[in-house]
Amino acid sequence: MSDFAMPPNAKPDSLGAPQSERADAARPGVAKKARRHFSFGLSTRVLVLNTAFVMIAATMVYLPGLTIYRENWLRNRLSAAYTAALVLEAAPSAMAPPALSRQLLDSVGARVIVLDMHGTKRILAASDLPPAVDAVYDLRNPSFGDSFMHAIETMLAPKGRVITILGEAPMGGEAVAITMDEQPLKRGIAAYSRRLLAMTLVMSAIVASLATIAVNVMVLRPMRRLTTNLTQFGADPENAARIIVPSGRQHEIGQAEAALAVMQESLVRELNHKKHLAALGLAVAKINHDMRNMLSSAQLLSDRLANVTDPLAQRIAPKLVATLDRAIRFCQATMTYGRAVDEPPKLRRFSLRPLVDEAVESVTPQAGCHIEIVNAVPEDVEIDADAEQMFRVLVNLIRNGAEALQGAGPSPGWPARVRILAHEEACAPDADGDARLSETQKDRFASVSQNRTQIVIEVADTGPGVPLAARAKLFSAFSSGRAGGTGLGLVIASDLVRAHGGSLTLASTSAVGANAAEEYPGARFLITLPDAAAGAEGDVAPEAAKGSSAFERWAS
Repeated sequence: MSDFAMPPNAKPDSLGAPQSERADAARPGVAKKARRHFSFGLSTRVLVLNTAFVMIAATMVYLPGLTIYRENWLRNRLSAAYTAALVLEAAPSAMAPPALSRQLLDSVGARVIVLDMHGTKRILAASDLPPAVDAVYDLRNPSFGDSFMHAIETMLAPKGRVITILGEAPMGGEAVAITMDEQPLKRGIAAYSRRLLAMTLVMSAIVASLATIAVNVMVLRPMRRLTTNLTQFGADPENAARIIVPSGRQHEIGQAEAALAVMQESLVRELNHKKHLAALGLAVAKINHDMRNMLSSAQLLSDRLANVTDPLAQRIAPKLVATLDRAIRFCQATMTYGRAVDEPPKLRRFSLRPLVDEAVESVTPQAGCHIEIVNAVPEDVEIDADAEQMFRVLVNLIRNGAEALQGAGPSPGWPARVRILAHEEACAPDADGDARLSETQKDRFASVSQNRTQIVIEVADTGPGVPLAARAKLFSAFSSGRAGGTGLGLVIASDLVRAHGGSLTLASTSAVGANAAEEYPGARFLITLPDAAAGAEGDVAPEAAKGSSAFERWAS
């Protein structure tokens, strides 16, 4: 193809000579990327990111646009060469003045115009013939991939290159070729790049600004409101005035505001609740100190009743002394619920019915004569427990039923009655109990599990029962299910039973074992205690395993 660009006396391979090795020096090196840590706010960061994304998109558009610009620029030169070829071919070569040829070459921007007509290559016009041609590009049947690579090559090419462009020829010719300097094309590409960069910067500024405003209004401003509220609420979490007011919008941030408001309301209630508990603990400590002194004085006075000969005094004195002794011990230990570490139960095996009789006698004076308290516990039922703590549990449950009957009365068709039942039944260890066993204890439990039983104690009444709304927090402090209640009785009872390795639950039905002759319509509480004697080889020694639960002591 070199004869298109050079006179016939030039070397035939001069047009296709290899490029200079100067292109190797123009190869870009690997630039090190330096990380920047921005210290400005989210709005500015969003603006910078949006601008960067628009620039990236513009770069992706720039390279194909550059390819199209280069090809159109070259085709315009070929169109001018096509017209020049028609003019020069129509006029005899001898009659074409040199000035016309130079004007045609200047209009095309070429050094040489060659026409290939039926295998014959003819130089139509020429000036300043180059010593060599650096590259040849055929635009007759170009592909986009080739055009793209040629555009990149043009951008990276060194100055001073001479190229030859092939295009369609007029009058049925095979091709028209123009040889030209590549520098005008590089200047055109540079000007195009500057215009595109200016347009991209303007477009980036507009798009990024609009996007930043939209993100700031729809996302950052609500988030800033959330963070400001969190900061203010954290400074004074007990102040209900600092609870966020939800905007009511249905998007994710609006839902987060609603959830945060619920959480803050719950936290304010809990903090105020804990504050009241702390104040109550201080008050109880002060009252306990003075009450213990007064009870001690009453105990000294009650000792004199032993010397009174009156039969009624002789019968009441032992019970009065026992009650005062128990009250003094309660004051000594303070409220079990308020202690940070509860005293572990001191287990011993004893008959349950006498303890129930004692609890009934303690509650009866307060219940009144119109409320019947029935002790239906069989004589042969024995439990392994701390008698003092179980007495407190039974008193709390019996008093709870009696006060419910006093406040609301019995259910229609039922007498005012509280009944205590108990029976023994087979059971399986719970997951928590299994987790506390050692490997040796697990082996032993596996050998005797078929004999393991538990004692179930039921305290039921004929009252209206526990409202459904109060059942969820029945065993939470200060959540009494009836008017006038302190909300601590069931909490204390539940904690004491749990310390024995058992459980206290509100039963759905009152029929418990074979001893349940009839179902009571009111509240029915079940105390479940592990039977340490069943399945073991001997009786459990009192206080044999102080500090552990009854279930662990049985398993050991």
